[in-house]
Amino acid sequence: MARLDILVHRGCLSEPSIRTLASELKLDLPHWDISVRAPTHCDEDLHGTIISPAFLVNDRVLVTGLPKKDWLLSRLHAWEQGER
Repeated sequence: MARLDILVHRGCLSEPSIRTLASELKLDLPHWDISVRAPTHCDEDLHGTIISPAFLVNDRVLVTGLPKKDWLLSRLHAWEQGER
């Protein structure tokens, strides 16, 4: 099963939009494990930076920011088919 972790800092202005998007994605991708969580120290890059929001598929950054749902769905479907 593929996993999508969406990292967003608590209180971020985009957090409500991210949570709505995650709920919609769960309906479109019921076989995916999708979670919204705050970034942790383990999520930092080599420079100690965390970009938020960030969309991680199986621990690999797919995109940062707030992508359009249609674009994101197409990328997640491509991921399922091995296009990484």
